[in-house]
Amino acid sequence: AMDRARKAGLLDPKKPVLRPGLDPDLLHCFERCHSWAQRPAPGKHAVLATLCPHLLAVLEHAQTARDRAPQRIDEVIQRAQAAIAERYHEALSMERLAKNLGASYSHFRQAFKEKTGLSPKQYHTRMRLQKAQDFLANTAKSVKEIAELLGFDSAFHLSNQFKARTGLAPQPWRQRLHRRTRR
Repeated sequence: AMDRARKAGLLDPKKPVLRPGLDPDLLHCFERCHSWAQRPAPGKHAVLATLCPHLLAVLEHAQTARDRAPQRIDEVIQRAQAAIAERYHEALSMERLAKNLGASYSHFRQAFKEKTGLSPKQYHTRMRLQKAQDFLANTAKSVKEIAELLGFDSAFHLSNQFKARTGLAPQPWRQRLHRRTRR
């Protein structure tokens, strides 16, 4: 059975360590094999001969599930980005968003940051600030109106976030933009 697993590519003597994760079925099966291997009792080889293929099947299942996991989290991240884009104007709970997408928040946050370079909250804030820039560039709306449209707590909050990102408060940013476009 082990030789067939090696030939099938499940086991590789050049890479003796597999990282299938902490799958409870795999751990239980391995503990049973190890327990029987430690026994001096006659007949243990017959039991191990039946447990080893089971261990290999569980190992292959755990490895396959682990290999598919990144594809699933990529889909979750794409759905999260779409949800944030649709609801940029709302105060979003990223923990609730992760839960609604079927992911634990810590795993979701880590994967989101790896994929986008930003935490989900930072991504949401950046999107809101990009929309603020768009409103400032293309409308005559006041900073207070824009803050309300984008779901900021206040014009002051928007101004602080905006200045931290662009280096200028919204009004001076708008004035600078309009001076550049007139030239």
